[in-house]
Amino acid sequence: MSPSDFETRVAQLIRLVRKPAPQGVFNPWHDRDEELDLPRAPKIRSDNLAHYLKAHRGAQAVLVGEAAGWAGCRFTGIPFTGENLLAGPEALEWTTGLPLSRSSIRETPYKERSATVVWGELAGDRRIVLWNAVPWHPHRPGEPLTNRKPTRRDQEAGRVILMKYLEIFENARPVAIGRVSQEVLGKMGIEAEYIRHPSMGGHHKFRQGVRQLQEDLTPA
Repeated sequence: MSPSDFETRVAQLIRLVRKPAPQGVFNPWHDRDEELDLPRAPKIRSDNLAHYLKAHRGAQAVLVGEAAGWAGCRFTGIPFTGENLLAGPEALEWTTGLPLSRSSIRETPYKERSATVVWGELAGDRRIVLWNAVPWHPHRPGEPLTNRKPTRRDQEAGRVILMKYLEIFENARPVAIGRVSQEVLGKMGIEAEYIRHPSMGGHHKFRQGVRQLQEDLTPA
């Protein structure tokens, strides 16, 4: 894929994710909570996502999680990534020189436990890029800072965006993080490898799975 084609597909995805999401989920790239978000929060998160995708052009594997988490993608627009990882002493290697920003009004950056585990393994490995089967943040009614299991409707609604994402990285291997994403990919006709999700005590098996994947990929 040429650089211009890649840029075009990234722009198409950004336009797609900025459309309204189904009821019952929060769309990081479209929605704004006045009590939690800065005025330009959706645009900030959209720009963050675009920079992330462009920094991982040429990725060989797409790790597909279950859904956006409240302390991670909900505020950054980037899967498995808390605000603390975009700037400051904990900033990730790929963020260097990029105009990434926080979108929350909170004094200190949001930090996600799963993000710490995920990036602890990925480090500066740009051969692997992240996404979620349900790109939006499913939460309990009236409790925006909670996570809930995505419904079948949530999963079905997210398939169009997931397919568009996979088209951006058309030569990359889809790998499921958790059974929900594996099932969603299966219904799309994609037989994806499985890696244990790092939450709920699964961090050891997650690390093992990622390390095995990295050994299988072509050296950068």
